[in-house]
Amino acid sequence: MTVSVLTGRAPVTGAGPGRLRLGVCAATVAACVPYLSLKIAWLSGSTVGWNDADAAKDSALFVGNAITMGMDAIAVLVVLAFTFRWGLRVPAWLVLTPMWIGAGLLAPIALAVPLGSLVQTLFTSEPLTTSDDAIQGWVYGVVYAGFTLQGIGLLTAFVLHARERWPDVFTARTNEVARGATHALQVLLARTAGVFAVVFAAVQFYWAFGGTAGIRAEDLDQRGAVQQLADGVMGLMALGGAVALLAIVRRAGRPERFAVPLAGAWIGAGAAFAWSFYRLITLLSQPEFLDSGSSSALNLTTLCGLLAGLLMGVTGAVLLAERDAQRPGRAAERDADAQSASPTASRTP
Repeated sequence: MTVSVLTGRAPVTGAGPGRLRLGVCAATVAACVPYLSLKIAWLSGSTVGWNDADAAKDSALFVGNAITMGMDAIAVLVVLAFTFRWGLRVPAWLVLTPMWIGAGLLAPIALAVPLGSLVQTLFTSEPLTTSDDAIQGWVYGVVYAGFTLQGIGLLTAFVLHARERWPDVFTARTNEVARGATHALQVLLARTAGVFAVVFAAVQFYWAFGGTAGIRAEDLDQRGAVQQLADGVMGLMALGGAVALLAIVRRAGRPERFAVPLAGAWIGAGAAFAWSFYRLITLLSQPEFLDSGSSSALNLTTLCGLLAGLLMGVTGAVLLAERDAQRPGRAAERDADAQSASPTASRTP
């Protein structure tokens, strides 16, 4: 019996993970170790990697370190679930939700940071880090190299897990996905998300090509090729995710494979939501950013990104849940489950 895309557990059969999956798992966990080690050290009171020892003791930073350490620890658990057989027993939503957020956070880093660092080093005179940074330069190298490897490893492990757990998603064609009772709602949500995504992407592209309006004055000195490329990548992901989602809900013939637009919508929605949510949390945790010096353009852009990502994610969840309910044989499976769960009369008088 196959599994519900969002709620069910897959049957656990067959042998253990192969060498490829074990290798991907080991490499991903190893990529998490330096970041986790730094966070543990900082939470223990160490100032290793800091130029400004006083800044390292900030209470808000302590909370932030605890949260980000927890997120990286969850990444370790998720990649283990994607690798070993017990992960098939975990409810789908419990691995899909952190993976959606994790992919959204890590994919822009994996794309923008290596390329942006190369461009900034080869074609500009600006250093990647400056001597007046609170954190030493090697920390950025360790952290972002680890994030890049984590992103590659998690996505690879997820694809290998998904191909085993939901093989029909990889063979289905976009125009063959049936239109269910919520199709009109899906179209409405996807179009609304597309409007927010276009606004969000337009601002990101403006900043990527050198625009500075809406950026706080104290942040301008920190902008370089890496940050500009990251803005451009964020805009592309949000816009690509919205286009991919519209292709799905419209049941367009291109691309043929359902998994292709689904992957685009997945990563685009995750990136827009996760990074906008992160920015929102940063703003709310530092009330001084909301004073008269705060940038309304930045805040509204963050809101557009958050709404675009959230609406795309909700639309995708509704579509997948309805597709699973309409899958051939699903009704028979529900009847079989109900019969197996119903009490039977005792043969003992």
